[in-house]
Amino acid sequence: MADRYTKTETGRAEIRARVHALTRTARNLLLIIDPSRDGANWVSMVQGASAADLQTLVDAGLVALLGGPSVVPSVPPSEPEPSTAPAPATAPGALEASSLSYSDLYDLLPSLAKQHLGLMKGYRFVLAIEKADGLVGLQSVARDLLTEIERAKGAAVARSARRALLLP
Repeated sequence: MADRYTKTETGRAEIRARVHALTRTARNLLLIIDPSRDGANWVSMVQGASAADLQTLVDAGLVALLGGPSVVPSVPPSEPEPSTAPAPATAPGALEASSLSYSDLYDLLPSLAKQHLGLMKGYRFVLAIEKADGLVGLQSVARDLLTEIERAKGAAVARSARRALLLP
């Protein structure tokens, strides 16, 4: 379990649709798992979770070893087709200036939330990320995350997070 895991497209769809009959611990593990830590670390963070819960997720194709054969760098199905028209700025310093794609934001935001806000507050943002509708929805969550990081950790840490999001 020292390997790092990532959600598959099937795992992302499962979070939204709840098709599989997962135990509460397995579902919680699915919600928080990302490549920032190894499998044993994630299992230890979910009360009552065991290696069997992680294996259940792997067997169901909901998570996969990072860099494993079942991890295909593809765009999640809920992402709309890219538009050639520039997105309108909705706030000063809006995230639309970022060159990050939907997939990049989807992968980066959970680790930023957990790194800067801790597991519990970060978990709230993971749920918001999973509910976000397309690139615009993720950009909205990212703006909220940057605001929360600045409120909790200060302007210097927020600037660091903005740089991670490839923002000026």
